[in-house]
Amino acid sequence: MREKALALFLLALGLFLLPLGLLFRQAQGPWGLPPLYLYLYGAWALVILLAFLLFRRP
Repeated sequence: MREKALALFLLALGLFLLPLGLLFRQAQGPWGLPPLYLYLYGAWALVILLAFLLFRRP
C-alpha cells in the first residue's frame, strides 16, 4: 500500500512539475478552451480518480 501511495505521489509530482509553458503553445484548444487548463484539470481528475481507487475500502 505504501509503495502504491508513493508511486501516486511521484506521478502527481511529475504531472504538475513539468514545464507546462513549453507543452502548450497554442492559444486555442478544442472547444475554444486553453489547452493548459484542459491539461491541469485532466491531470487533477486523474490523480483524484487514482487516489480513490487506491484508498477505497473493499
